Amino acid sequence: MNSIIEYLDDFSKQTQIYELNGKKLVVKNYRKETGILKWLVINATNLTINIYPFAFQPLMRLERECFFFKEAPEVFSKPKIYLVDFVKLKLVREYVEGASYSSILDEAEFWKLGVRLCRLHLEGWALGDSKISNFVSAGGRIYIVDAEEAVQTRDVRHYAWDLIVLASSMVFFNFDKIVQRRSELEEAVKSFIKGYVETDYGVSRQVVSAFEKPSFKALIYLLMPHPFSKIYITTWREYVAKEF
Repeated sequence: MNSIIEYLDDFSKQTQIYELNGKKLVVKNYRKETGILKWLVINATNLTINIYPFAFQPLMRLERECFFFKEAPEVFSKPKIYLVDFVKLKLVREYVEGASYSSILDEAEFWKLGVRLCRLHLEGWALGDSKISNFVSAGGRIYIVDAEEAVQTRDVRHYAWDLIVLASSMVFFNFDKIVQRRSELEEAVKSFIKGYVETDYGVSRQVVSAFEKPSFKALIYLLMPHPFSKIYITTWREYVAKEF
């Protein structure tokens, strides 16, 4: 059964799927209002501090996505781009057939996701919109299918933002499972953090330092329901402390 968050997230999708000669294509319209979840998160951020350099203009979001899909290292697999229309602000890309991480609750999968996100940060990229529905598991690979807020950056605050959004979306996309499968969800969150920390302790330590700041703590408690907010902070401290 889909959670209410999934329904909200799908309500104002920018993308439509078409089939041409037996091949599925995704057409993304950047003039259309972006997903509800994204704007909820952005507005929540504005209540605290301006952490991430979001692009609100459709053209800028299109440019960011094209640049990421073309120039970002292959830490995550990326769909092929077939056509870009900078006048009508549309993009046609490959449809990735696989399982969205919004429907996955597996420790091993989220450990791998933590590893990949850390590697992307080490390469000097942040996603901005890192919610789990933007990741797809297909053929043993992890695809990123939305990168319209991705930027090149060495600002650890941007990495911390990615980590908070991803973890909070793990909880909200699985909100209907919190009672029956709470322990599985907790272990998936912890596994994601473990994968990130084990990949690079240096950047992990910087991220934990950011999380200790009052503004970031407030953001975590704002975007993640209790007790997951506490579990999240505690797990970061424990995993990083084990290495130093």
